[in-house]
Amino acid sequence: MRDSGSPSRFVLPLPSFVLHPITALFLGAVHVYLAGGHLLNLARSPIHWTDVWKGFGALAGAYVFAALASRGLAQRRNVETAGAPIGSAAPKFIAKPAKS
Repeated sequence: MRDSGSPSRFVLPLPSFVLHPITALFLGAVHVYLAGGHLLNLARSPIHWTDVWKGFGALAGAYVFAALASRGLAQRRNVETAGAPIGSAAPKFIAKPAKS
């Protein structure tokens, strides 16, 4: 039984630039574009098995890249706030006391 607090050991064999959030978003958008072409063929013409598996496969790929992008954004956000307890972040603007 897997402990819910332990990190997953599963690693995708992807180059590191693919794990960058902007690259992952771009690749996800390309997959949505490709899926749209195949799924539109299903609506316009007779159904071909290749359009079914390519269309829904590309949508699944878009989902994977969206998950990678959100994971990368969450990790970057956690690095920025690492070590700071919730609610104890230093204020961005500190008012100077008035001179009297």
